[in-house]
Amino acid sequence: MDVAEEPLAQGAETHGLPQAALFGDVGEAFDALEADFCLISSPPWAHEEAVRASCEHGLAILSEKPVADTLEASVRIEKMVEAAGLPMVVVQNYRYSPFMLAFREVLREGRLGRLSYLFGRFAADYNPPKSWGKRFRHEMDYALLIEGSVHHFDMLRNLTDEDCEEIFGYGWIPAWSDFQGDSNGLYVMKMTGDCFAFYEGSCTAEGIENSWHKENYRAECEEGAVVIDADNVVRIHRVDGEDEIVEQPADMPEAGEAIVAEFLEYLETGVPSQTAIEDNIKSVGMVFAAIECDRTGRPVKVNEMLAEAEEQVEA
Repeated sequence: MDVAEEPLAQGAETHGLPQAALFGDVGEAFDALEADFCLISSPPWAHEEAVRASCEHGLAILSEKPVADTLEASVRIEKMVEAAGLPMVVVQNYRYSPFMLAFREVLREGRLGRLSYLFGRFAADYNPPKSWGKRFRHEMDYALLIEGSVHHFDMLRNLTDEDCEEIFGYGWIPAWSDFQGDSNGLYVMKMTGDCFAFYEGSCTAEGIENSWHKENYRAECEEGAVVIDADNVVRIHRVDGEDEIVEQPADMPEAGEAIVAEFLEYLETGVPSQTAIEDNIKSVGMVFAAIECDRTGRPVKVNEMLAEAEEQVEA
């Protein structure tokens, strides 16, 4: 099933599917076919319809990020899944990279003492039209935040093992950018513990790039710093000691395989995956809080914003 005819035809050709197996409507697809669960990889604005149909047919859901293209739709999806009593997991494949697992363990083991703040940087040259995979990313209002930063905000939560309490910053479009919505942003976050986070995002990088799976993270801690850059080597730096390269876990499954395996385990055991909807709503909430910052020029408390959206959805 696909919401667009061209990729639907391409998929049919690639996999040798007959016309009877092609659908442009998710409800019709579920009515015609037997399935064990639903995999959603459509554009963000089509997620809510697919989730609704999945709930009506009693199917668990594994969905591409973000939850949806608006805060209200994201909350409606969370409530639909909760009411149906169905598992839903949002794909956040960066959590499963061996270098990010190694980075996270340095922090969670307390090898450098207490965490002061975490810096994250994503920067890619997406100036040419359609260079970021699909044209819609160049035409949407908040491409960086909705299509990109949702990964990085989730990683900031993952690395700090904390949620975002408050966020403030700015998004903008450089004069030379092809994007029609904000393609760049700078945001600072107060986390729920004692640490802070800072994020730099750019879709118009013309100098040093830190694109997908080559992002730059730096954690400033009590006894040193842990850093990863585009080479994906995790390094510990201490002012009065030698630098140290952190060993990464070996023989790890590819990120996609790890996500699917964890999802299937969730279905079998009932123990939620780490990016189940009830957790991931906090990451996507950061995205829409950042959008609200751009709109109002004021800091936004993420949990309060989510609570207000829930009240509006339930009204």
